[in-house]
Amino acid sequence: MKTKKNLFIWIFIFIFLSTYSLNAIQKKKISFFLIKKINVEGLLNVNSYDLESSLEEFYGKNLIFLNREKFNEIGSKFSFIKEIKIKKIYPSTLNIIVKENKPLGIFIEKDKKILLLENGNEILNFKLNAEKNLLFVKGEGARKKFHKFYEILETTNFEIELIQELNHFDVNRWDIVLKNGKVVKLPTDRFKGSIEKFISIYDKDNFSNFKIFDFRINGQLILE
Repeated sequence: MKTKKNLFIWIFIFIFLSTYSLNAIQKKKISFFLIKKINVEGLLNVNSYDLESSLEEFYGKNLIFLNREKFNEIGSKFSFIKEIKIKKIYPSTLNIIVKENKPLGIFIEKDKKILLLENGNEILNFKLNAEKNLLFVKGEGARKKFHKFYEILETTNFEIELIQELNHFDVNRWDIVLKNGKVVKLPTDRFKGSIEKFISIYDKDNFSNFKIFDFRINGQLILE
């Protein structure tokens, strides 16, 4: 009986010391590498105050055990944010690198202006640092069909910065209005070839005096 009692006492002492030791180590770990400073890079159009306010919860957290998914959740709340990356600078600094969605155009309908982003997001009330460099998008159905048409412009290597506005018509075709006043009237279908044709001729000397390049009739180009 005495042997069993002694064995019980030794087991109790072992568990107590082990628990104390583990707790002490855990507390020691937590006291190291606590976040005291957060730097944010890459902001252009994201509201810096709102983002930094969302990041306040990470102050005092341990750099080692950061939950990266939490940053993705925060990024998803901002239309401009495409991606958030984090970089740990030991012992106490966290760098946040933000990649923004590129603004592509501004859809105009009556007195309403809607910013169109590359990922398909739209922003109604927006503040933009480079609004003057964006093209304007107008016309019935333009808002829904803009992104697909923009992709075609990119695949044909059209110089987007030359465009003043894109006008869509309910017969399912586009007009491209350039900043120099030239207008490209595209057909209702197979318009990629028309765009490529325009690109190949628009800056040639013998076409410089023409303002309208009309591709609406299949297989023909009417110049005015």
